[in-house]
Amino acid sequence: MRATPAVVQIVALPDLLTLQRLRIPIYQRPYQWSSKHVLQLLADIEQQCLVSPALGPDSYRLGTVVLHDEKQGEETKALNIVDGQQRCVTLLLVLHALRAQRGPAAVPAVEPVDVAVAVIAPAEADTQVYQQLAGLQLFDPHLEDILSQRNVRDNYALIARHLRQTQWGAAQIRFLLQRCEVVLVKLHSLAEAFQFFDAQNARGKDLCAHDLLKAYHLRALRPHEQAQSPSAVQAWERCSQEELHRLFARFLFQVRQRARTLEAESFGKLQVGSFKGLRLDTQATSFPLANTWRLLDAAVHRIENHGDKRGAVWPCQLDAPVVNGLRFFDWVQHYWRMDFHQQQAPDQLPPWVQRLERTQGLQLDAEARSILLTLGRYPGHWRKGDGHVRAVFDALLMYYVDKFGDYELSRAVKQAFVWAYWRLLDRRVLAGSMDKFVRECLSNPFAVLRDATTPQAFWEMELPPATYKKDGPVEGLDPLKTLMHTLGY
Repeated sequence: MRATPAVVQIVALPDLLTLQRLRIPIYQRPYQWSSKHVLQLLADIEQQCLVSPALGPDSYRLGTVVLHDEKQGEETKALNIVDGQQRCVTLLLVLHALRAQRGPAAVPAVEPVDVAVAVIAPAEADTQVYQQLAGLQLFDPHLEDILSQRNVRDNYALIARHLRQTQWGAAQIRFLLQRCEVVLVKLHSLAEAFQFFDAQNARGKDLCAHDLLKAYHLRALRPHEQAQSPSAVQAWERCSQEELHRLFARFLFQVRQRARTLEAESFGKLQVGSFKGLRLDTQATSFPLANTWRLLDAAVHRIENHGDKRGAVWPCQLDAPVVNGLRFFDWVQHYWRMDFHQQQAPDQLPPWVQRLERTQGLQLDAEARSILLTLGRYPGHWRKGDGHVRAVFDALLMYYVDKFGDYELSRAVKQAFVWAYWRLLDRRVLAGSMDKFVRECLSNPFAVLRDATTPQAFWEMELPPATYKKDGPVEGLDPLKTLMHTLGY
């Protein structure tokens, strides 16, 4: 017997959440979205709502939901959610909270305790959309475990407060009901459903974070940027997936996080919010925060269209706010061209140094060259702990070059080496060790560079004590000890 083919369709959000046979099966994990996930979803919806269909797409895609169509004979017994539970329950809470704000018409079936929600009188006559909201026959997920019930209660209260504070009204409700949609994948075999889930979520999980950013910023393109989007996408696609991940995880994310003394050793799907920033096509453009970037964007746009295109370079800084849309792609390509993400070959200087030698005539002194060559070949440089230290060292130098170019770069190499590799010589480096080291060290050089207007602040920062455990448990570090001794450590 041939297997029943999968059904794939685009459905509006209300059509999904009103499927009366929709169920969350007992084999699913608990509902456990944190406040960060909930608020990010609400913020994304609010931002997209501000973009009219004339300026952006007619609909806003909220992701993929995978269902197992469980049969009893020829009839559908249940539509079990295999993938998308967290998002579905959260959106269900949003709809219940919106109905509660319109009046006493709805008490959320998934809400296990009473939560006070202020009733908001309609600010304008928009009876039709409110009637559509009130008339929805929403599915009941029947969440019975204690953890899910607690998270439902907490997130419902959070959503209710947020909707009240941000004054969601008819415009947001209309957008949610009429323009938000999901890709619905309905499979008739549970094994096939789990196989599809694994393919979506397990294979290459961390490597797809930058592709989520690509999709986000393509959606944020403004009308006058649409014509340039093919070249931006082509430039992105010419970069290998592995090297793009390395650029984001090892450099862009590291610098932005460490400059704020935040955890930086793991970059994946949950961290993509670090690269979502200002939209210059919404009311946020009028905020004082956006004035500089709005004026800068207008100036570069004029140069791109009327002036010398060779001078139309979007000025990039690693710690600056990200400007959504085309400027994000300009920003990424700028750091791609710096070549920091390129792997160092044995017995050669790192590619970014070779690039500066070729384009800027850089001449490092003997000590700085010895440091960079040694880091690429000393026994044990391939170990995971050593790799964590090298990642911080490389990111710090990228941050320095981003701020001050190749000015006194030999001195910067030695300063960064002493600060970062003292930690490796002092004791074994485990996963998370460098986050703690940056957080607790005498001076965080990333924070120093963040506030520096001249390199002098970098030279004057306090370094670790000029001692370390000479007979530590890690072998193969003698070349590093020799370098430290040469530099006075």
